[in-house]
Amino acid sequence: MLIRLEHNGRIVHEISSTAVSDEIVIGRSHSCTWPVPKEDSVASSRHAALFLKGRAVWLKDLESTNGTFCNGKKITKMKLSVGDKIGVGNCVLCVEADRGGDSKTFSEVQVLSGKGRGQKKQLKPPVFTIGSDPTSSLVFLDLLVSRHHAEISVKEDASCWIRDLGSKNGTSVNGMPLRDDKERLLKDGDRIAFSHLEIEFHDGAVKRSNKQVWLRIGILAATLMAGLSLYWVYQHLRPSAESFIRDARKLAAKEQFSEAAEAVDKAANARHAASNQVAIEELRRLLSVWENTIMLWQRSQQALEKGKWTPVSRDLGMLQASKKDAWEWNEKAAAEKENAIQAKLMLDALLRAEASIGREDIGFAELTDDHAGVEKALAGLKEKTPPYLGLLKTELEKMEARQAGLLGECQKLEQALDRLKDETPPYPEIVQMIEQARDSKEGALKRRALVLEKPVRDLAQSFTVLLDAVRLVREMEFIKALACNLNLPSADECSLDPRVSQARQTLEKAYGNIRVKAGQLAALFAEVEKRIGREGDFPECLRPFGDPDVLLRALGCDTLEKPLPKRSRKDPVGAYDQLLGVEEFYIYLSAFPDPVDPAMVSDLPFVSALSQSREALLKIETFQAFVRQPDNQWLADSKIKQQMLRLDAILARRANLVKVMVTKAESDSGCAGLIAGGIVARLATQPGQAQLKNMRPEEWVAAELKRLRTLLLRLNDEYTMANPARQIEIRNEILKSGLPGDPIVRRMWAFRDAAASNTPKPAP
Repeated sequence: MLIRLEHNGRIVHEISSTAVSDEIVIGRSHSCTWPVPKEDSVASSRHAALFLKGRAVWLKDLESTNGTFCNGKKITKMKLSVGDKIGVGNCVLCVEADRGGDSKTFSEVQVLSGKGRGQKKQLKPPVFTIGSDPTSSLVFLDLLVSRHHAEISVKEDASCWIRDLGSKNGTSVNGMPLRDDKERLLKDGDRIAFSHLEIEFHDGAVKRSNKQVWLRIGILAATLMAGLSLYWVYQHLRPSAESFIRDARKLAAKEQFSEAAEAVDKAANARHAASNQVAIEELRRLLSVWENTIMLWQRSQQALEKGKWTPVSRDLGMLQASKKDAWEWNEKAAAEKENAIQAKLMLDALLRAEASIGREDIGFAELTDDHAGVEKALAGLKEKTPPYLGLLKTELEKMEARQAGLLGECQKLEQALDRLKDETPPYPEIVQMIEQARDSKEGALKRRALVLEKPVRDLAQSFTVLLDAVRLVREMEFIKALACNLNLPSADECSLDPRVSQARQTLEKAYGNIRVKAGQLAALFAEVEKRIGREGDFPECLRPFGDPDVLLRALGCDTLEKPLPKRSRKDPVGAYDQLLGVEEFYIYLSAFPDPVDPAMVSDLPFVSALSQSREALLKIETFQAFVRQPDNQWLADSKIKQQMLRLDAILARRANLVKVMVTKAESDSGCAGLIAGGIVARLATQPGQAQLKNMRPEEWVAAELKRLRTLLLRLNDEYTMANPARQIEIRNEILKSGLPGDPIVRRMWAFRDAAASNTPKPAP
């Protein structure tokens, strides 16, 4: 079978199935085996591929963007068969039987209009489709043609019937529209129209013969010769309008326009004048145009020699506005037209340069364009300059030299202004360059420097204030930094140059950012300072944890050795109460692993050293996290850096204390171990800072407290039924094993205090 790729009815690639060996890739990329035409914007770079599988040829889609379609259905892979029409982008892959093996004569249609004019298509059974769909048998890519416009059915007797498929603009045969979805039999020579596009039907059963062609040509030639002979005789009897027109053109070529006008008048009264009326009037118009062209061009040359640029610019403009036939009376005129164009180019370049070089708002880019225009105008001159262009050439050369000098000075100023985009602009250098431009002899540059000098100087002063504000923030003088005032120049003053305007916006944004940072730092450090001050790496709240004696007494629950403390007390009772708080510590431990509701600890008599330490550590971590944000790296200097080192030392002390408490909690299975674990859970302010036996501290404490409570509840139940002696034993065991804040422990504590108050004092 025969496989071919068509685009708009044109065969792009073709191959026999027997010739397929290696993979054939189809797509827009030039590396493809079968590249599609560049007009096809729907196909992907590598759209689909043909490959051999056994003796059959297959097609697979290469994950194209818009997909591959066979008879309207999207495919990924298929075996090719005769009659398949597959859409690949805007192309169609057609599969037909080899031409050598099919002697059957098919009817066909020939395209009479559109891009595929002259193209012929065979009408192969059973159906031949026509439309704008790329998979149609005949594709018309036209907005007036529907996707499925019409179809021709080929019957078993080889007769062809056409019907419209409900198209928007209809189908007609020999001018008669098809209606009601009815088929019409086609006969040889029928013309079928789809909107403004036409095809012609050729019946395969009708044989075309050219036997009488030469006879017809001979008759036509003889008739033509006879007519020419009679015409020649008639021509010499009376001059025709055509002869006068030819004479007029010859006279015009010699610039004898008056004589040419007389010849045109004679042509208007000569033989065949009526049939040549259009040519006569057109020639009369051209003669007028040509005379006007010569008059304007001669006047322009005289003005150019005298340097009268304004009138010559007007005349040359009128010449350029004329139609292209204004210079067509002879070959010399065509050459003069080039001179006129060159003169207009040179004069425009000079006038534009003179107008712009004196402007105050002239920009470097515009000045560069003007200079390029002058150079281009000079480069267009021929080796031998016409005399009338001599003065203009001299003026252009002067202007070119002046522009070159000004561009050199402007470039230095522009490069200086470009430095305003730097992260740290060198304002002193930029101001110095503006001062040099201010002293230029060129008025345009001097005026530009004068209008830029004040806003740039003001920006330089504002930048100095900004740097001072940065220094104050680093020195932790936040209030002074907030009091700095940039005094930026107004937006209108800076609007004369986008770089100056952008520099102002950058300073304004940077100052706003510094003010925000200063305010945030002031608030964050105030919280730190309120809790631990500005100096020292061992804050007061952590100091008791550094005293081994105090810590040992707290782990031993020394508060239990004293009378049961009242909830209304103002001072702590013992080291345990001071460090942890009897009620406070138990509230936190009993809530683990969940956080504590602040309302539960809001009415306690005082805040323990442990809670004060945790609050201070949280404020320290918040402050440090803010300073160490990527966009705050500029803060890590001077006093802030010293403060960060100090806070790191405090956090290191916390880390050492946590490490000691972890060891204590994991090695001591009693109440002291549980207390140590609780301290770890409270001091480890961030997830992952500590673990107890591979568990979160809060989870470990909750499990240990549950185990302890189970023991205490069992002992408490036994206490009710025990005799007095056993009750004393149980009470002492609960006080020894439990936490001071536990309700069961407090109950036994109260029993012990009551018993002690009822015991008679020994005699002196």
